[in-house]
Amino acid sequence: MKVLLTGASGYLGQHFLHGLLQQPEQLDVYATYRSLEGFDDSVLSHPLIQDSRSNVIVHKLDLTDQNDVDSFFHLHGPFDVCFHLAALASPQVCQQNPSRAHAANAPRYFFRQLRDTAVIALSTDQVYCGTKAPYCEESPTGPLNVYAQSKCEMEHILLGDDARSQPAVCLRSSIILGPDGPFGKSHGTFLHFCKSREGKETTFYIDECRSVINVFDVCHSLMHFLNTVQNKKDITGGVYNMGGPERVSRMTMALAVAKHLNFSDSCFIPTEKSKQVQNGVPSPLDISMTSEKLQELVGRKFKILSETIEDTFPQN
Repeated sequence: MKVLLTGASGYLGQHFLHGLLQQPEQLDVYATYRSLEGFDDSVLSHPLIQDSRSNVIVHKLDLTDQNDVDSFFHLHGPFDVCFHLAALASPQVCQQNPSRAHAANAPRYFFRQLRDTAVIALSTDQVYCGTKAPYCEESPTGPLNVYAQSKCEMEHILLGDDARSQPAVCLRSSIILGPDGPFGKSHGTFLHFCKSREGKETTFYIDECRSVINVFDVCHSLMHFLNTVQNKKDITGGVYNMGGPERVSRMTMALAVAKHLNFSDSCFIPTEKSKQVQNGVPSPLDISMTSEKLQELVGRKFKILSETIEDTFPQN
């Protein structure tokens, strides 16, 4: 089976690629990335490659370049399933470059090449406006910034394309947390940031809340869709919320990391985002959400924050 993975060099992409290479069935995995220097070498030289039953091709690809996309599909397509994890994910960069954000996060031409391929795409909880939590899949969207708007556009393109012969799924993910990526340098998670602030005066919001999710729960969910395609069963397309079972603030996460790692939290200062003048990127306050629909589908109870911190910073 031919699997296309975009955004393979990102945090989630690395973890999911690692999982794909551990599957018992042989897969042909086409892992694309945009710019992480040395990523291809770090994957192909990884010890897991030697033991994997699957084949992996790592390909640098610009999803916004039609010639690059045409060349890639001519050389490697078609595919049985695509896991679209690539994104211009910095809200600040998106806000400063709206046209670039929409081109990168809603690549229309690229998606047209995948009309006969099942697509599982990573969206965001930021499509919600943050005033009526907790959100369910039927809740109206109200994106406040360009990043969220571009993700809404992605959803509309994939789910509203009548020419698609295969289903599309959009997973509205909360903040993804867990251990470092397995294939070289990727950005650390918010938990790593909290650890780095030991002994340093740092303010954390108490009113910006999310349903943070463990990276292994995300990978399990993605594997569910892979197995569904492998077993030639029908995928139920549409939108799924993808968050953990708890509503947590930034301060809650910081305090939990300090407790787990047994260092003083005396330098952590609580503050309210809602009372500050916002001169940067507009962002929602409380976008906690319910994810029972996805948990029931994939047959897994998602982990709570303390379990995710243990996975990130194991003490044994």
